[in-house]
Amino acid sequence: MCSASERSLRALPVAAMALALCTTPVRATPGDTLSLKDKGLINAYAESLFKRYIALLDNVAGMDAADDESAMLVQQLIANACEPGRDRMFLGAQVRIEDNVDPANDATTAGRDRPLTEYMNDLLLYFHSSDPLGTAVEAHLLKKREPAVTDRAFTQVLYELRFLGSNTSSSKTYRRHLRVLELVAERRNEGGWEVVIAADNFFVPGSAFDQALLEQDIDSLARAGRGDLGSLSRALAEYRGSFEQALRREEEDRARRRKAYDQAVAAGRDLLDRGDHAGAADLFEQARALDPIAVEPLVLLNEVKRAAERKRLKDEAEAAAAIEEGTALTTLRCYDRAIAALERADRIKPGDATVKARIDGLRALVDRQAERERSYRMGELDKALAEVQAARTGAGRTDDPDLILLHARILVARKQGGQALQLLGTLLDRMPDHVPARDLRATLLEQSKVPADRQAAAADLYSLRLKDRWNPGYDHRLARLLCQDQGKCAEAIALLKETQARWPHDLETRYQLGTVHLMAAQPQEAIDHLNAALAIDEGCARCHMEKGLALFELDSIAAGERSLEQGRAIGLATNDLQVLRARAEQHLDKAHELQGLNAFAEADRHFRVACALRDDLPDLRLEKARNLMRIDRYAEAVPDLDRYIAASVTPFVGILERGRCLLAMGEHTKAMADFETILRNNVESMKHAAMLGKARVYYAMGDAANAEGLLKTVLKEERRNAEVLSMLSRIARTSGRLAEAKALGEQAVDVDRNNAALHFELGLVYQALRSDETAVKCFERAIQLGMDKAEAKKQMGRAAMLAGNLKEAVPQFDESLRIRDDVEAARWRAECLRRSGDARQALEQLNLVYEKNPALKNDVTILADLAYLYVLNDKLPLARDHIDRALAADPLYRYTLLVKACYLHRTGQTEDAAALVRSLVNGGEVKEDDLRRMDVLKEVLSSKAYRSGSR
Repeated sequence: MCSASERSLRALPVAAMALALCTTPVRATPGDTLSLKDKGLINAYAESLFKRYIALLDNVAGMDAADDESAMLVQQLIANACEPGRDRMFLGAQVRIEDNVDPANDATTAGRDRPLTEYMNDLLLYFHSSDPLGTAVEAHLLKKREPAVTDRAFTQVLYELRFLGSNTSSSKTYRRHLRVLELVAERRNEGGWEVVIAADNFFVPGSAFDQALLEQDIDSLARAGRGDLGSLSRALAEYRGSFEQALRREEEDRARRRKAYDQAVAAGRDLLDRGDHAGAADLFEQARALDPIAVEPLVLLNEVKRAAERKRLKDEAEAAAAIEEGTALTTLRCYDRAIAALERADRIKPGDATVKARIDGLRALVDRQAERERSYRMGELDKALAEVQAARTGAGRTDDPDLILLHARILVARKQGGQALQLLGTLLDRMPDHVPARDLRATLLEQSKVPADRQAAAADLYSLRLKDRWNPGYDHRLARLLCQDQGKCAEAIALLKETQARWPHDLETRYQLGTVHLMAAQPQEAIDHLNAALAIDEGCARCHMEKGLALFELDSIAAGERSLEQGRAIGLATNDLQVLRARAEQHLDKAHELQGLNAFAEADRHFRVACALRDDLPDLRLEKARNLMRIDRYAEAVPDLDRYIAASVTPFVGILERGRCLLAMGEHTKAMADFETILRNNVESMKHAAMLGKARVYYAMGDAANAEGLLKTVLKEERRNAEVLSMLSRIARTSGRLAEAKALGEQAVDVDRNNAALHFELGLVYQALRSDETAVKCFERAIQLGMDKAEAKKQMGRAAMLAGNLKEAVPQFDESLRIRDDVEAARWRAECLRRSGDARQALEQLNLVYEKNPALKNDVTILADLAYLYVLNDKLPLARDHIDRALAADPLYRYTLLVKACYLHRTGQTEDAAALVRSLVNGGEVKEDDLRRMDVLKEVLSSKAYRSGSR
């Protein structure tokens, strides 16, 4: 068997003939010699061509054979690689390659060389890459032959190759093997060399490969550590310099072309996405020319062809549909829309003379109509009416449908809808397919509040949507009538979903779906459709508005307010604002209804929605704030009052109410400033209210004298001011002047018998007087008038407790605690239980209070109370623990010392207990009579240890 070098030499005459047919370089003759520079250039081009050849194999091996397009792409790649020019790789398609696609073949296999095209097809069909996204071919250049001249200049490249994958028709695996790439070279007219592949064969192991002598010398010097040009001979330096310069130029050229390639592909993709198929194709052709062995431009060019074909078919279908629409609309006398449809067809597929002629004819007709309707369009209705009446009296014009329609429109503009309906009815009886007339009648009937008229409008809209299927507006109007008037919201939604299927990107259809879902009490579905509408057009103001209304229904008040603000910022139409006003009235009515039921918390939601809907009415904010104040939500009321003050021309009532809120919140300085503002501005109508507020601030700050002085000043000017009288009653009560407090409180109630707070304050006075029955009546009346029931019941229990009626006190505390957890009520209940002899339940109640309120962890009063209850329940270790904790919190708290005495007595330390009690009595800190109220201390006082002791 001959070596690869010998086979290549025999193949060169054939290769040379092919080269002569394919190119026009300058032919070398056998007598020619190659300079060292030429040899370096040829081998540099050979190395560059080797890399491109391996890249081509990798591209083909990485394709999917199951893709119908792949075989065509392979053929295009081969054609590109054989095309004359500087990027040509092969002599031609007749180049033969020894088959290594079948892993059974090797250098010993005879007769397996294949034409280039067959070899590449086999590589596509039978090779399966182990990693479709990675490298399929692994190759390493080993040696280059020294270029020589026979019939042509030629050279060889020895390399190692391995396919990374498997053969679909063979169980054998691919192995590394040696190959020889046969290349021929010709001088170019413009200088340099053209190097192309003539063959690719197996290398027979053991056979000789004549490596270039200069290459061998370079390798030897490199191994010796002398690889720089200065260490080489003159010949080696010339060869090496030529080789490296050529490689560098090739790499620079490749980098430049790669950059241009990437830019062309990216720009082409952008044009393809934008539908510019011609521009995209030009750019992809540029990319193909820049890299002939790249698959991507070929794939993209095919995609451009398919996209262009799809667009052509789509345009034809759309143009045909537009022509059909224009024809039908002409028949239905919708001339403007017919022109728009035909113009759309002309834009899609220009050049149709028939379409152009029809457009011109319709425009002439519309112009004649406009001339006839000039007076009507200019608003000269009397003149227009006279003209149309005169025209209709002409011969043959009485029943002219266009004149009748114009007559009806003029009557509508003159607010003579009844006469217009009669005319339209007559016209439609004669011409039921007259769409503009039926549309006008449906519009008039929609505006009526008579149910029968609105049902007739729905019937007209049904007819219109069947005759004129190109206008989704009929579906929108019909759906609203079905849901709003007839309660057929499910049918309306189904109708609109059909419309959506035909016009998937229609903003109005999405909007109407949102509004109908909202009417059907399906706010979440409404929001979904309104979000879809906003995705089409973020600037849809009414979409934001309806979304806000839907969010209110889901109690997402803050989000609803933000959505409404967005709609207002964009700009709402007059009819949209009317919708907001109507909704606001509904919520305001509901809020007032709930206030009448004392459901102030529930009313707040409706006030909040009403305020959001009518941001132009600051008084609503004031009303909302006052509602919150009735349920002690002062901190929430302040921002509403701030907004009222900022928006109101005369904000003093808001300042007064804000002062009251700040007072209730403990913001005494700020509250005083608000009341001073009113007094400083001499707001006469609010003077006394401000002075009362100022007095309350003084009282809250512990300055009862100044508070009382202010109140008496007001009382001199306004003798029957119930609030002033009640406040004076409170000051007298807390100062211990109970008779005066009672008289003032009764006067206050006499002035205003329907004020819950006045009855409550009077009840506290009777409570202090130990008149529990009268106190209870006052508290019950306060509850009837809207007083907080939990607080009133607590004070009813306290009144009974102070009067010694413990059995009646406990149920009142129970009822108060069922409404709301209250530490004070729970502790009073525990005290009642202890005093009535139920120490076990008292301990359970007080322990529950202690566990639920971390703020009481180190409170000395509750620790001492718990310690005493543990003593009464004979849980002495726990009693000792709580006594120690109470003493640690406050060692001077007298009640803790008394409890300690009880503990000492129960643990058998009566003498110590007696000594402790005696020291407290002798020191004047307690009285013996007061101590006898505690059962255990009674025992201590009666003990021999206490009685025998000296005082």
